[in-house]
Amino acid sequence: MAHLNKLAIRGIRSFDDKGVAVIEFFSPVTVIVGHNGSGKTTIIECLKYATTGDQPPNTRGGAFIHDPKMANEKEVRAQVKLRFYAANGTRMLATRNLSVTVKKTTGFTMKTLENILAVDDQNVKNAKRAVISTKCAEMDIEIPQLLGVSKAVLENVIFCHQEDSYWPLAEPAALKKKFDDIFEATRYTKALENIKGLRKDRVADLKAENERLQSLSREKSHADKLKERISQLNTTIAEKEVEYEETKKEYEAIVEANQKFYDYATKFRELYMKIEALDERKKRLQADLDEAKLNLQEIVGTDEDLETRLRHFDDHINGQKQRKRIEDTKKQDFEDELASLRKQHTELVAQHGGLVAESEAQDQRLSEREHLIHEIGEKYGIKGFHVSPLEREQVVEFLSRLNETKNKHRMELEKLQGDLRAQTEEYTRKQRALDNELSKHKLERGNLSKQANERQHSIKKDELKLESLLTIPSQLKTLQGDMDEKKARLNKHKNDMGSARYDARLTEVVGKAKGLEEQRELLNSELRTLGLQSDVRAKLNLAKEDIKNKGADILNTLELANVKIRKITNCKDATVETLEREVNRLSTDCEQKHEELERLATTANNNVSKADATLSNAKAQLKLKKDELKALDRRLKNEIEAESLEAALTEARSEVGHRKELEGNLAGGSSIYENFLRIGRQQRLCKACNRHLSDEELVIFETYMQDMMKKASPKTIADNKSELADWETELERLQNLRPVEAARDQLKNKDLPAMEKEIKKLEESYPELTHDAEEAVDNLDTVKRELKDIGVLKEHVKTISRLRGEVARATDDAVNYETDLQASGSIKTADDVQRELDGVTTDLRSLEREKTQITAERDRQKEALRLIENTIHEMEMKEKDLINESKEKDKIEKSIADMKEEITTFTARTKDLEVKISDARAPINALEEERRKSQNDLNGRILQAQHAAQEFNSSADKLALINKGVERYVKDRRGRQLTECAQNIQHSDAEIKRVSEEIEAARTSIAAIDKEINASGASVANYRDNIRVRKLAKEITETQAEMDSYDMDEAAKAKRNFEEKYPKAKEKENKLHTEASEVSSHQSQLKALEVDLKEFKNINKKYTEQLIRVKMSDMANSDLEKYAKALDNAIMKYHGLKMEEVNDTMKHLWNKTYQGTDIDGIKIRSDVEGGASKRSYNYRVVMTKDQVEMDMRGRCSAGQKMLASIIIRLALSDSFGQNCGILALDEPTNALDTENIDALAASLVDIINERKSHSNFQLIIITHDENFLRKLGQSDVMEHYWCAVLLIEWMLS
Repeated sequence: MAHLNKLAIRGIRSFDDKGVAVIEFFSPVTVIVGHNGSGKTTIIECLKYATTGDQPPNTRGGAFIHDPKMANEKEVRAQVKLRFYAANGTRMLATRNLSVTVKKTTGFTMKTLENILAVDDQNVKNAKRAVISTKCAEMDIEIPQLLGVSKAVLENVIFCHQEDSYWPLAEPAALKKKFDDIFEATRYTKALENIKGLRKDRVADLKAENERLQSLSREKSHADKLKERISQLNTTIAEKEVEYEETKKEYEAIVEANQKFYDYATKFRELYMKIEALDERKKRLQADLDEAKLNLQEIVGTDEDLETRLRHFDDHINGQKQRKRIEDTKKQDFEDELASLRKQHTELVAQHGGLVAESEAQDQRLSEREHLIHEIGEKYGIKGFHVSPLEREQVVEFLSRLNETKNKHRMELEKLQGDLRAQTEEYTRKQRALDNELSKHKLERGNLSKQANERQHSIKKDELKLESLLTIPSQLKTLQGDMDEKKARLNKHKNDMGSARYDARLTEVVGKAKGLEEQRELLNSELRTLGLQSDVRAKLNLAKEDIKNKGADILNTLELANVKIRKITNCKDATVETLEREVNRLSTDCEQKHEELERLATTANNNVSKADATLSNAKAQLKLKKDELKALDRRLKNEIEAESLEAALTEARSEVGHRKELEGNLAGGSSIYENFLRIGRQQRLCKACNRHLSDEELVIFETYMQDMMKKASPKTIADNKSELADWETELERLQNLRPVEAARDQLKNKDLPAMEKEIKKLEESYPELTHDAEEAVDNLDTVKRELKDIGVLKEHVKTISRLRGEVARATDDAVNYETDLQASGSIKTADDVQRELDGVTTDLRSLEREKTQITAERDRQKEALRLIENTIHEMEMKEKDLINESKEKDKIEKSIADMKEEITTFTARTKDLEVKISDARAPINALEEERRKSQNDLNGRILQAQHAAQEFNSSADKLALINKGVERYVKDRRGRQLTECAQNIQHSDAEIKRVSEEIEAARTSIAAIDKEINASGASVANYRDNIRVRKLAKEITETQAEMDSYDMDEAAKAKRNFEEKYPKAKEKENKLHTEASEVSSHQSQLKALEVDLKEFKNINKKYTEQLIRVKMSDMANSDLEKYAKALDNAIMKYHGLKMEEVNDTMKHLWNKTYQGTDIDGIKIRSDVEGGASKRSYNYRVVMTKDQVEMDMRGRCSAGQKMLASIIIRLALSDSFGQNCGILALDEPTNALDTENIDALAASLVDIINERKSHSNFQLIIITHDENFLRKLGQSDVMEHYWCAVLLIEWMLS
């Protein structure tokens, strides 16, 4: 258990800031006594402030701290230091510091300074305190935890302030807050609310997770359906592929035959076009031949000779051009190489400049290093290094010797500094010895002066006392005369009391009262006997009435049960004896029926669920099919501009045929029209109709021919070829759309109608299944209602059984009451006995008054006798004091004479010491002068050595820095790099010169080749014109021969055969192609479904994880609900047990302490408000009298309030302060009368005796009531007490 050790106070309220007041707390009780204003309550306030950090009520603005005006200071610093033992036995120290400052205007400014909570380990000597915290907020939390109680218990129970001592009888709102804090109900109710809030949030999250689970379940179902559809499509594709393999050979044979047929027919159709083209070509060639001969210079020789000449000439020219290209490439390569070499040369020149600069810097550093070495060697006597230049080994050796010289200087400086320290220590030792001797003489002189002053002061005080004691002999004589007169009066008073016989008269009255009491007891016993018989008669009547009422209740309950039985079955009404058996039979039958109907309802509901799922699945598949059909329609509409695919194919085929025909017609057409135009212009004749043309007709003819030439131009032919290629691509694209159209027709004409038919069938069967399920559920509900009625019947059976038992017990009681009345009898009535009892009571009251009068007279006489005895006793004490004062007067006179002699002796000794002190100062001054001269000499030598060392170090550092640069240059091999760079620059210059010469040679060669190529154009043109004329003549001959070789009759016959047979064969080919395209359609559907299935990747894993998450969340919510209920029940149970414990302690203490008879006991009532979710308690203190409870607030006196408050605090401390055995009572006797003060002291003594075996129990009592203190002292529970007096300092040892 935790307990207090010591408390130190400074600068708090009446405790000033100049000293520290310390109080030690004892076990089991610490009593602090003092008059009002002596600072008793301040001790409790400091204890509360040290443990909780809360200042007393109404102390804002610095009222808790000592007033700076009283201290004549602008600022007062206050400190409260508490040393205590924590609940775990650790000794702790809590220090809180405050300050208050006077404002410039008015008022004070209070600040909280540094606070410390530390472990004060007394087991280790000189151990450091381990600081736990320096923050106020942390200390306010830590200290209650260390003491083992809550802050509320510290504030309201253990260290309750005197102004708040009546809080148990405060208004309800304040009382509720206090008890809630003590019971810590708010913390647990908040935790309970947090748990319920968390569960509510988790329930909402669980709802969202369930929705997510349902969504994943739907997606899983859809994925399963997609997998099933993919499996079906794979099966269908496999079947279709088998069928396709069977018809593939037939289809390929038909395609091959049709292609051959088409090619054969196309061949003859092209023959017509080719002959026309050949004729046109012949005419065009003839025109070209005539035109070419106009400006031709014929060359003798065969065609082969001309071709050879032209071919070789072109080869020669081409060779020259190839050579030119080679020379151009070579020139470009040389130019690129030249640019690269120049760039490299520039970089090398820049690098060479940098390396030259570094070489010059290296030479400068070498020169500086050598000069510095010569300078340092000459200055510091390092010989052997004055040669020039210096080798690297010589430099290294010089640096080594330089370091040795540097170490030598350092050691000399350290030696001088050591001599200075040793000399200083020697002088300090000598001076300390001389100072000690001088201080000894001064101290002795000071002591003699102080003693002489003290003796002088004592003489003055004793002389004043001696003046006040001059009248002592006369006072003593007067007092002795008064004492003789008082003793005579005392003897006379004792004789009068002996003759009054007070004790004998009281004994006689008590004897008479005792006889009357016995008579009153007999009469009361007889009256009780008569009262018991009337009670028995009343009980007998009640028992018979109870039998009658319970019998009626049995019949009513039986009637209600029969109504229920008639409602369930048509059997006859049951009796009281057969009711239970009938109800058990009905229950068994109904339960069997319930099981059968529940099975049927489950089956029907499963059928409905299955049908619902099938119907939903079918509708979903139908929707997917419709969406697929819409997508196919949309694709066909987007890709086909015609009304149908077949129309688009027909149009594309027509366009392809037209473009091919136009291509045949346009081939050679341009030359024919050009020939016609040339002949028409030369001969004014239309070659087509051999008609002569006039000037006007010639203009029209030229315009027409030019238009036809434009139509047959190469550009028109190229456009036609481009359009032909586009239409062929379009035809192929449209052919690829046939599987799409086939899939659409399959969906539209077969799949969708079949699915709609299936859905219609399911929808027709669904109402019947629903009706069966509803019927089964209705039957099950009927049986459930019957089971509920049977449950009510079972309750009726229990009620009847209970009532029959109660009737039997009431019948037995009635028989017993009748037997008791028959066996008893009496001759007196209750009124007669009551009258006798009233007479005896009147006599007792008379005797009581007489006893009171005798007692009062005796007490009055005893009080007068005691007053006389006290007066005599006081006179005797005063006589002793006067005698002692007379003796003291003689003693003071002797003391004054002795002190005057001592003062004379002290004065003589002081003069001798003055001479000794003067003699002791001379050697100290001489020693100081010698020390000053010696230190000045050593300091000068040290400064000189330091200056020399600094100069040497500076020169050495400079040399080291220069040498570092030299070594780095050598290490990086920068000299070698300079040589290599110069060689690279020379090589680069040679390469640049060589490449420039190569470029110039290439340019000369290219100029010669260009000249030769330019002069070759005219010769080549003449060769080509001769070769062209001969080729044209040869082509005309070949064209005519080709035209004569074709059979036109056979071509016409083949054309007719193609037009009759090809369409039928092509139709059969298209039919087989459509069947083959179904496989492609199914495969495309399969790919689309597989793509859709990828969207549901890992759906089973996601569904499983979500299901686990939902189940775990549901289990966690269930655990939270159980925990909330358990916590709620634990709170209620804890609250009930603690209230019962507190009320038992209060009852025991009240009955033991309170001396009045108007209150039997007190207790704390806690009324529960609100439901389970927001439960709270309202508290009130009630007092009981004859089992009647009344609120104590507003109905009790000030003394009762004080006593009730103390007892409540004692009870709360006993229940909630089990780990902390501390309790402070501030003025507990306030407003109590003498009897209750004595009883309170006795109760506290019992508590102390019960718990004094616990070493940590501490009761702190503050009082100014000396009688209360005397009662405690007489009980041997305390050995000593503290007396609080202002301005007295208790010093901590």
